[in-house]
Amino acid sequence: MQILFSFSVLLLLISMAAMADPTRPARGASQLSQPGAADVIMQLHLIRWQEHNAHAVINGRVLQVGDEVNGYRLQAIHPDHVQLEQAGVQRQLFLFQKMTHNDE
Repeated sequence: MQILFSFSVLLLLISMAAMADPTRPARGASQLSQPGAADVIMQLHLIRWQEHNAHAVINGRVLQVGDEVNGYRLQAIHPDHVQLEQAGVQRQLFLFQKMTHNDE
């Protein structure tokens, strides 16, 4: 009986691990916006405004304008995206995936 219970719990844990998180952004949704930037994958998780200070959470790190992450300097924080710069090349990370609607 104990073996059956243990096996049931194990199956439950395996099935829960395989389920997709419905709140997780679509794959690639917040990667770098330019096609040539696939070498360094960064994810924008959160933008927080607090009085006159803005913070962005990129790859799990809380950053302010001027901070660096993976060789990129955070140039600006906007309500829905951030701007990054590396060696004069501008990049953007978006908080949400842009959605399109096709009317047929």
